[in-house]
Parts: sequence; C-alpha cells; structure tokens
Amino acid sequence: MIIRTFASLCSAFLFCALLAAPSVAAQSYSRDGAARYVRSNNYQGLADYCSAWTRAEPNNADAWGFLGMAYGLHLHQPEKAAVAINRSLKINPNQPSGWNALGTTYIDLKQYDNAVRAEQRAIQLNPNQPTYWNNLAVAYSDKADWNDALQTLDREVPLAERANQADIWYVLGNGYLKLRIAQKSVAAYQRCVRLRPGFGPCWTNMGVMLQWAGNSQGALQAYARGRALGDSLAGADAERLNQAIAAQRRAASNPGQRSMGQEAAFLNESFRQQAIRAAENRP
Repeated sequence: MIIRTFASLCSAFLFCALLAAPSVAAQSYSRDGAARYVRSNNYQGLADYCSAWTRAEPNNADAWGFLGMAYGLHLHQPEKAAVAINRSLKINPNQPSGWNALGTTYIDLKQYDNAVRAEQRAIQLNPNQPTYWNNLAVAYSDKADWNDALQTLDREVPLAERANQADIWYVLGNGYLKLRIAQKSVAAYQRCVRLRPGFGPCWTNMGVMLQWAGNSQGALQAYARGRALGDSLAGADAERLNQAIAAQRRAASNPGQRSMGQEAAFLNESFRQQAIRAAENRP
C-alpha cells in the first residue's frame, strides 16, 4: 500500500502563515471548495483544506466527511479516515453514504464486526443502494460468515434487477465469485455484458467462473472475448487453462500412467485457483 507523504515544510509553513493572516480569518469553506481539490487530483491539498475546515468549523459534518474521504479513499490512511468519518457521523448520524464509507474503512482495517455494523446502518438509512449490500457481503465474507454473505448478495439481486446497470451486475458477480458460487456469478456477469458487451474484465471474470464450474470451452470463449477487449488477465488465464486441457488429454491417452493423471488433476486445480485469486485481486 502506497502512503503519500505530507506537504513539504515550506508548504506547511506557508499554509500556517496564511491561517494566521487576518484575511484568512474570514475564509469560508465548502463542499465545492473541497471538490476542486478532488477534480485536480490534489489529495494532500484536499486533506490540508479539510483539516483547516474542521478547525474553523469543528461541528460541520461535511468538513469531517471530506477529510475522511481524503484519508481513506485517496491517501490510503484508514486509521485517520475512521477517526474523521466517526466525527462526521457523530454530528450527523443520518448519512447513509457516511456509514458506508465507515464500513469500507473498517474492512481496510480488518475490523469486520465494526464494518458489518456500519454497513447495516447504511442499509437501514437507504435499503435501495446495491453498493451497501455488496459491501456488507464483503464484510461478512472477510470474517468467514459465508452464509450471511450469500444471503446478503441474494438480497441485493432485486436491487440490481431494478437498477439494471452493468457496473452493479459486475460487482454482484464479483461478490458471488468471492464465495465461489459459480452459477450465480456467471448469471450476473452475463447480465453485465448484455448491457456492456465491450467490458473486458467482466468477460474474463466470467471465464474464471466457467472454468471453476468445469466448463472449459465456455471459459476459453469468454477469455478470448476478454483478451480481444484488452484485458491483461485473460491471456494468462487462457494459457493456463490450455495447459491443463493438454495435460488431461495426455493423461487420457496414457491410462496406465497414473502419475500423468495425478499431474493433470494437480495442474487443473492449481490453475483454477490461480485464475480465481487473480480475479479477486484485480484492481
């Protein structure tokens, strides 16, 4: 994980000097002001701006919320993000997006029970947001509560049906992939590519789950689509699957060679695991 450094001493000195200047005493802060830093990808500047905002307006939920976003989403400092988001939610607890942000931050911190509680609160406030259900499923699966994770994803399906957006189906498919539920994962990916046929990673991940289910030809076809669309994982997955298929054919043509059969089975399982881990760890 890459942690960005704080501003240089020179910038910090200038920033503090400006805070002390009379002209800045009346400076106003706003969501639009914070958003300008986001649009310019100046995330340390965003953290500095929001830190000053919280000092100027310590009871402003937006100030703490944007500071949490800066630390969590952009600077990858989840400990600081959790502190800021909790401050925001203490001021205004009726923020479903804030509870969701806190939940994902706790997932990053591997505090899965806290993540579950935060995502449940987000869902209580807005039960119609598929992202919250998916993140709750992630929290459950990361703490090895497989049944709760599966039930949560199943409850997300009607929301995905209603929204009918490619990205939602893709994320849902990834949730089922994480649980190794091939049939439901493939069905979600199929809905995704129906809406967005040029989405290479979805074709590749579909291939992974078809391979997991034992459908080698279907997997190779999906990998071919993913590769043609420029997805970097598709070629490696297809090459490993072809190696496994070749090993199985050699073993089938030499039934007396038990070791060849064992090697083919080992390769097949090993390559299945490699493909699914690569899909799980996709950026």
